[in-house]
Amino acid sequence: MKHSTRTPTKAERQRMERLALLGCIACRLVPAHNSGRPAEVHHLLSGNRRLGHMHTVPLCRWHHRGEPDTGIHTSVMRGLYGPSLAFHGKAFHEAYGSDADLLNYTNQLLL
Repeated sequence: MKHSTRTPTKAERQRMERLALLGCIACRLVPAHNSGRPAEVHHLLSGNRRLGHMHTVPLCRWHHRGEPDTGIHTSVMRGLYGPSLAFHGKAFHEAYGSDADLLNYTNQLLL
């Protein structure tokens, strides 16, 4: 798999596999949503550049890309699961914390 940062090392690949198994970090932060929604790997950015494969957090399709569940309107998804990073970046960070907060929480869960 080719990435804009570079090809992941074995340790980075293992991290990303473990992230997917954790489920969405944003959903975990809301007790009513701690449903283990399947997660994608989100690379954290600095100045629109990826920080690297070790600076990653797991987000579900909604929180990551703003893609609603099948048959559910985006306004309903926001009401159910909160803001999406793709559509509501400022509100997302107000609700779930900064990138550093999310990375720290993720890293704690991976210990």
